[in-house]
Amino acid sequence: MKDKALFIAVWLCFIFLPNYLRADTATLAISATASIPAGAYNGSASNSTQIVIQTNVAVKILHLYESSVGNGSSWSGHGNLTIQVNGFDFVYTEASLNGAGNNMPFIIGPATLILTAQAIVSSATGLAATCQDNIICTISTNRSVQCNTSYFIPNTGVVIPADAGGPVNIILESSVDLINWIPADPGTYGTTTTNRFFRVRATR
Repeated sequence: MKDKALFIAVWLCFIFLPNYLRADTATLAISATASIPAGAYNGSASNSTQIVIQTNVAVKILHLYESSVGNGSSWSGHGNLTIQVNGFDFVYTEASLNGAGNNMPFIIGPATLILTAQAIVSSATGLAATCQDNIICTISTNRSVQCNTSYFIPNTGVVIPADAGGPVNIILESSVDLINWIPADPGTYGTTTTNRFFRVRATR
């Protein structure tokens, strides 16, 4: 009986676990290669990728690592992770995050994460040379607990409860910003907006 009660307690804890503890992970990776031909002495190249964090979505930076390879008189990588929030840029390198410990960056959207690889190479002798810079970043994304339905973050489905509460009305809604929701009907939708989100609600 105790084992059954313990199982039920653990199961309930999992079912009602806050969304911010149901984390998903994602990895960004980018590379840049700088090449200089014979007779040249300096060269550089950069490349970047980004991910847009929607409103009320939480993100924690878990890992940032950079490696570079090359030949020539000198070569190096200068990659970084830029977090854009409220019009400000916060730039992090692998070195700056190494000593962060439990103080790794934690952001609530809207925000933009930009991962940039930058390769720099030089050749004092004028011989051809190259440098490749590679940088990788792993993040944990989740969805903040929402009590107000106007800030609801879509889930994959709705369960109609088996109780005596009466009939349930299923509502389909759409949004372009995860804040303002309007009634929607099943059908074909255009791609004129950056993103279009849908949610299903059950009401009585």
